[in-house]
Amino acid sequence: MRAATYVIAATPRSGSSLLAEGLTDTGVVGRPLEYFASAFTWLWKDELALGQDCTWGQYIEGVLAYGTTPNGVRGVKLHWEQVRWLADALGVSGPPDTVVDVLYPGAVYVNIVRADRRAQALSLFRAMATDEWCRFPGSQPGNHVDVAALVPTPEEIRQLEAAVAAQQAGWESYLRVRDARVHTVWYEQLDEDYRGEIGKVLEFLGADPERARSLPDSRLERQSDELNVRWRELIDRAGRPEEVAS
Repeated sequence: MRAATYVIAATPRSGSSLLAEGLTDTGVVGRPLEYFASAFTWLWKDELALGQDCTWGQYIEGVLAYGTTPNGVRGVKLHWEQVRWLADALGVSGPPDTVVDVLYPGAVYVNIVRADRRAQALSLFRAMATDEWCRFPGSQPGNHVDVAALVPTPEEIRQLEAAVAAQQAGWESYLRVRDARVHTVWYEQLDEDYRGEIGKVLEFLGADPERARSLPDSRLERQSDELNVRWRELIDRAGRPEEVAS
Protein backbone atom coordinates (compact mmCIF):
# COMPACT_ATOMS: atom_id res chain seq x y z
CA MET A 1 0.00 0.00 0.00
CA ARG A 2 1.38 3.41 -0.94
CA ALA A 3 1.72 5.87 1.92
CA ALA A 4 0.22 9.25 1.01
CA THR A 5 1.79 11.15 3.90
CA TYR A 6 4.92 10.60 5.95
CA VAL A 7 7.03 12.40 8.52
CA ILE A 8 10.78 12.11 8.95
CA ALA A 9 10.98 12.02 12.75
CA ALA A 10 14.40 13.41 13.50
CA THR A 11 16.76 14.89 16.06
CA PRO A 12 19.49 17.48 15.34
CA ARG A 13 22.60 16.17 13.56
CA SER A 14 21.07 12.74 12.98
CA GLY A 15 21.62 12.71 9.22
CA SER A 16 18.08 13.87 8.50
CA SER A 17 19.18 16.37 5.84
CA LEU A 18 21.00 13.62 3.96
CA LEU A 19 17.92 11.41 4.14
CA ALA A 20 15.56 14.21 3.12
CA GLU A 21 17.73 15.16 0.15
CA GLY A 22 17.83 11.61 -1.14
CA LEU A 23 14.09 11.10 -0.83
CA THR A 24 13.36 14.45 -2.47
CA ASP A 25 15.67 13.63 -5.37
CA THR A 26 13.71 10.47 -6.18
CA GLY A 27 10.87 12.72 -7.31
CA VAL A 28 8.13 10.34 -6.18
CA VAL A 29 7.81 10.64 -2.39
CA GLY A 30 7.16 14.29 -1.78
CA ARG A 31 9.69 16.85 -0.62
CA PRO A 32 10.27 15.99 3.06
CA LEU A 33 12.18 19.14 3.96
CA GLU A 34 12.52 21.15 7.16
CA TYR A 35 9.75 23.72 6.85
CA PHE A 36 9.20 24.30 10.57
CA ALA A 37 12.55 25.39 11.96
CA SER A 38 11.78 28.73 13.62
CA ALA A 39 15.02 30.33 12.41
CA PHE A 40 14.41 29.46 8.77
CA THR A 41 10.73 30.01 8.04
CA TRP A 42 11.65 33.34 6.45
CA LEU A 43 13.77 31.48 3.90
CA TRP A 44 10.84 29.28 2.95
CA LYS A 45 8.60 32.32 2.68
CA ASP A 46 11.03 33.70 0.10
CA GLU A 47 11.47 30.35 -1.65
CA LEU A 48 7.73 29.86 -1.99
CA ALA A 49 7.07 33.52 -2.84
CA LEU A 50 4.62 33.82 0.05
CA GLY A 51 5.73 37.21 1.32
CA GLN A 52 7.25 37.78 4.74
CA ASP A 53 3.92 39.06 6.08
CA CYS A 54 1.93 35.96 5.05
CA THR A 55 -0.40 34.43 7.62
CA TRP A 56 0.26 31.09 9.25
CA GLY A 57 -2.61 29.67 7.25
CA GLN A 58 -0.99 30.79 4.02
CA TYR A 59 2.37 29.43 5.13
CA ILE A 60 0.94 26.02 6.01
CA GLU A 61 -0.95 25.87 2.71
CA GLY A 62 2.24 26.74 0.85
CA VAL A 63 4.48 24.17 2.49
CA LEU A 64 1.87 21.41 2.29
CA ALA A 65 1.56 22.03 -1.45
CA TYR A 66 5.31 22.26 -2.01
CA GLY A 67 5.97 19.16 0.07
CA THR A 68 3.71 17.09 -2.20
CA THR A 69 4.85 15.54 -5.48
CA PRO A 70 2.44 15.28 -8.45
CA ASN A 71 1.59 11.67 -7.49
CA GLY A 72 0.03 12.93 -4.24
CA VAL A 73 2.72 11.79 -1.79
CA ARG A 74 3.50 14.37 0.89
CA GLY A 75 6.51 14.49 3.18
CA VAL A 76 8.02 16.68 5.88
CA LYS A 77 11.03 16.58 8.17
CA LEU A 78 10.48 17.47 11.82
CA HIS A 79 12.80 17.61 14.80
CA TRP A 80 11.04 16.83 18.05
CA GLU A 81 12.06 20.23 19.47
CA GLN A 82 10.14 21.90 16.63
CA VAL A 83 6.84 20.25 17.56
CA ARG A 84 6.18 22.39 20.65
CA TRP A 85 7.26 25.57 18.86
CA LEU A 86 4.90 24.79 15.99
CA ALA A 87 2.03 24.04 18.35
CA ASP A 88 2.59 27.36 20.15
CA ALA A 89 2.83 29.24 16.85
CA LEU A 90 -0.47 27.79 15.63
CA GLY A 91 -2.22 28.13 18.99
CA VAL A 92 -2.93 24.41 19.29
CA SER A 93 -4.72 23.59 22.53
CA GLY A 94 -4.03 20.37 24.39
CA PRO A 95 -0.87 18.29 24.07
CA PRO A 96 1.60 20.00 21.69
CA ASP A 97 2.28 16.83 19.71
CA THR A 98 -1.29 16.81 18.39
CA VAL A 99 -0.16 19.50 15.93
CA VAL A 100 1.53 16.76 13.90
CA ASP A 101 -1.71 14.79 13.72
CA VAL A 102 -3.59 17.91 12.59
CA LEU A 103 -1.15 18.91 9.85
CA TYR A 104 -0.23 15.41 8.65
CA PRO A 105 -3.19 13.12 9.44
CA GLY A 106 -2.74 9.44 8.74
CA ALA A 107 1.02 9.79 8.39
CA VAL A 108 3.54 6.99 8.59
CA TYR A 109 6.96 7.73 10.05
CA VAL A 110 10.60 7.40 9.10
CA ASN A 111 12.62 7.70 12.31
CA ILE A 112 16.26 8.50 11.66
CA VAL A 113 18.57 7.68 14.55
CA ARG A 114 22.30 8.14 15.06
CA ALA A 115 23.81 5.28 17.04
CA ASP A 116 26.91 7.25 18.04
CA ARG A 117 25.32 9.82 20.28
CA ARG A 118 28.60 11.36 21.33
CA ALA A 119 29.51 12.06 17.70
CA GLN A 120 26.03 13.54 17.28
CA ALA A 121 26.54 15.81 20.30
CA LEU A 122 29.93 16.97 19.05
CA SER A 123 28.42 17.71 15.65
CA LEU A 124 25.65 19.68 17.34
CA PHE A 125 28.19 21.63 19.40
CA ARG A 126 30.04 22.60 16.24
CA ALA A 127 26.91 23.56 14.32
CA MET A 128 25.65 25.72 17.16
CA ALA A 129 29.00 27.47 17.50
CA THR A 130 29.45 28.14 13.76
CA ASP A 131 25.80 28.39 12.66
CA GLU A 132 26.73 26.01 9.85
CA TRP A 133 24.00 23.38 9.76
CA CYS A 134 24.55 22.14 6.22
CA ARG A 135 27.52 22.47 3.89
CA PHE A 136 27.26 22.60 0.13
CA PRO A 137 30.01 23.40 -2.38
CA GLY A 138 30.84 27.08 -1.98
CA SER A 139 28.75 27.64 1.16
CA GLN A 140 30.14 29.49 4.16
CA PRO A 141 29.49 29.18 7.92
CA GLY A 142 26.97 31.62 9.34
CA ASN A 143 29.41 32.82 12.00
CA HIS A 144 33.04 33.49 11.12
CA VAL A 145 34.49 31.93 14.25
CA ASP A 146 37.86 30.33 14.71
CA VAL A 147 36.66 26.74 14.85
CA ALA A 148 40.11 25.48 15.79
CA ALA A 149 39.97 27.58 18.97
CA LEU A 150 36.76 25.93 20.15
CA VAL A 151 37.16 23.32 22.87
CA PRO A 152 33.97 21.68 24.15
CA THR A 153 33.91 20.67 27.79
CA PRO A 154 32.71 17.26 28.96
CA GLU A 155 29.78 18.97 30.68
CA GLU A 156 28.71 20.73 27.48
CA ILE A 157 28.79 17.47 25.53
CA ARG A 158 26.99 15.62 28.32
CA GLN A 159 24.20 18.18 28.18
CA LEU A 160 23.92 17.90 24.40
CA GLU A 161 23.85 14.10 24.60
CA ALA A 162 21.04 14.34 27.13
CA ALA A 163 19.14 16.81 24.96
CA VAL A 164 19.37 14.57 21.91
CA ALA A 165 18.34 11.54 23.97
CA ALA A 166 15.32 13.42 25.32
CA GLN A 167 14.21 14.38 21.81
CA GLN A 168 14.50 10.82 20.55
CA ALA A 169 12.57 9.62 23.61
CA GLY A 170 9.87 12.16 22.77
CA TRP A 171 9.47 10.72 19.29
CA GLU A 172 9.48 7.15 20.58
CA SER A 173 6.72 7.94 23.08
CA TYR A 174 4.67 9.75 20.44
CA LEU A 175 4.98 6.86 17.99
CA ARG A 176 4.27 4.22 20.61
CA VAL A 177 1.10 5.91 21.86
CA ARG A 178 -0.23 6.12 18.31
CA ASP A 179 0.86 2.62 17.37
CA ALA A 180 2.27 4.27 14.27
CA ARG A 181 3.82 2.54 11.29
CA VAL A 182 7.52 3.29 11.57
CA HIS A 183 10.61 2.55 9.52
CA THR A 184 13.89 3.21 11.33
CA VAL A 185 16.93 4.47 9.44
CA TRP A 186 20.31 4.41 11.18
CA TYR A 187 22.55 7.28 10.15
CA GLU A 188 25.62 5.08 10.09
CA GLN A 189 23.99 2.72 7.59
CA LEU A 190 22.73 5.63 5.48
CA ASP A 191 26.25 7.04 5.38
CA GLU A 192 27.63 3.62 4.40
CA ASP A 193 25.02 2.77 1.74
CA TYR A 194 23.18 5.94 0.70
CA ARG A 195 21.23 4.55 -2.23
CA GLY A 196 20.52 1.23 -0.55
CA GLU A 197 19.00 2.86 2.53
CA ILE A 198 16.97 5.31 0.45
CA GLY A 199 15.68 2.30 -1.49
CA LYS A 200 14.49 0.68 1.75
CA VAL A 201 12.55 3.82 2.67
CA LEU A 202 10.98 3.90 -0.80
CA GLU A 203 9.87 0.31 -0.33
CA PHE A 204 8.38 1.16 3.09
CA LEU A 205 6.45 4.01 1.47
CA GLY A 206 5.14 1.77 -1.30
CA ALA A 207 7.34 3.21 -4.03
CA ASP A 208 9.72 1.38 -6.36
CA PRO A 209 13.02 0.95 -4.47
CA GLU A 210 14.88 0.65 -7.78
CA ARG A 211 14.50 4.41 -8.26
CA ALA A 212 17.19 4.88 -5.62
CA ARG A 213 19.79 3.24 -7.83
CA SER A 214 19.88 6.22 -10.18
CA LEU A 215 20.17 8.88 -7.48
CA PRO A 216 23.00 11.38 -7.95
CA ASP A 217 25.59 11.69 -5.22
CA SER A 218 24.48 13.87 -2.35
CA ARG A 219 25.31 17.56 -2.67
CA LEU A 220 25.87 17.76 1.07
CA GLU A 221 29.50 17.83 2.12
CA ARG A 222 30.74 16.07 5.24
CA GLN A 223 31.27 18.59 8.03
CA SER A 224 33.13 16.46 10.54
CA ASP A 225 36.90 16.40 10.19
CA GLU A 226 40.05 15.85 12.20
CA LEU A 227 38.92 18.54 14.65
CA ASN A 228 35.89 16.46 15.61
CA VAL A 229 38.24 13.50 16.09
CA ARG A 230 40.47 15.51 18.44
CA TRP A 231 37.46 16.74 20.40
CA ARG A 232 36.25 13.18 20.73
CA GLU A 233 39.60 12.03 22.06
CA LEU A 234 39.67 14.85 24.62
CA ILE A 235 36.15 14.15 25.85
CA ASP A 236 36.71 10.40 26.02
CA ARG A 237 39.96 10.83 27.93
CA ALA A 238 38.21 13.09 30.42
CA GLY A 239 36.08 10.11 31.40
CA ARG A 240 32.79 8.92 30.06
CA PRO A 241 29.78 10.63 31.66
CA GLU A 242 26.97 8.47 32.93
CA GLU A 243 25.20 6.81 30.05
CA VAL A 244 22.20 8.84 28.97
CA ALA A 245 19.11 6.68 28.68
CA SER A 246 17.71 6.71 25.17
